[in-house]
Amino acid sequence: MMDPTSSLAALMAFAGLTFLHVAIEVICRQFMFISGKIKPTEFGKSRNASEDTFQGRVSNSHLNCLENLQLATVVILINHLAEGAPDISKQCWYYVAARTGQALSHCASVGLVGVTSRFLFFFDVQGPSHFHGL
Repeated sequence: MMDPTSSLAALMAFAGLTFLHVAIEVICRQFMFISGKIKPTEFGKSRNASEDTFQGRVSNSHLNCLENLQLATVVILINHLAEGAPDISKQCWYYVAARTGQALSHCASVGLVGVTSRFLFFFDVQGPSHFHGL
């Protein structure tokens, strides 16, 4: 059984967050189709979606997670497979928490508060989280 505090568990949580975006987008599309707001042939590409709609913000947030998931996977798996490598579990969970905060703020708003909080989570994910002494 996997230790729920391990770096591999954090990787699974990050993958789950990334997949959750897909599930939300599918539900949005189903609702729009069932309610008659749009035909199946009228759905646009998910890439570079307009952030004017909730679905567009979810789509762009998903792409951000997907871009980072690949790098996180490589770093975590190499660390896990390397003999004598330091334990990075706390950093991994901190990263997942910051990515979750960024995803939530990305999906919630494109207003000043939403964009500012998204930037702060992004800044924390990319830099200072490495220096928190975790």
